[in-house]
Amino acid sequence: MKIVGLDLAGSEERITGFCHMGNEIEEVSELKNSADIISKVEEIKPDVVAIDAPLNFPEKGNWRKAEYAMNKRRIKFFPPKGLVAMEKLTVRGMALRDHFQKKGFLVIEVYPGAFYDIMKMPRKGNYMELKRLLKLYNLTMERREYSQDELDAVASAFVGRLFLEAKVEFLGDEEEGQIVVPKVR
Repeated sequence: MKIVGLDLAGSEERITGFCHMGNEIEEVSELKNSADIISKVEEIKPDVVAIDAPLNFPEKGNWRKAEYAMNKRRIKFFPPKGLVAMEKLTVRGMALRDHFQKKGFLVIEVYPGAFYDIMKMPRKGNYMELKRLLKLYNLTMERREYSQDELDAVASAFVGRLFLEAKVEFLGDEEEGQIVVPKVR
């Protein structure tokens, strides 16, 4: 099982968190430009690429059905439309999704904020909580300082793993896009 988690930045000037997860956490790092992201992903040839970014715009208004579903669950989010930064992020996410799909990779949209809320973890400064959860799956993180972008990439990759294990649910619909979140038992 090979999974890539990306905490995608809206521009190439900002840091994108990257995580390559298999039976172990293989790599956690920071990347900037799309060429580096594409190169890494294509080198790994993952079973799934889990991207933390909206991968579709709503058909009408600023929210997709996925955002309405999150709102119903009291999960805070920024919509894909209405904020210039989110629109740029969505465009970048859609371009990467299209590229990876053309290469034959399965791409899913994830949202670490929803993951943390569902798992009852803080959204920031959550290294210890994330580390404990991963340990339940026999996954260990190298002992070092991690940026929040890197931790969000690990959370994204972990949701990708749960997706491959069919332990997720989908918020939204196929036409406007779905956000993959852990299934609550």
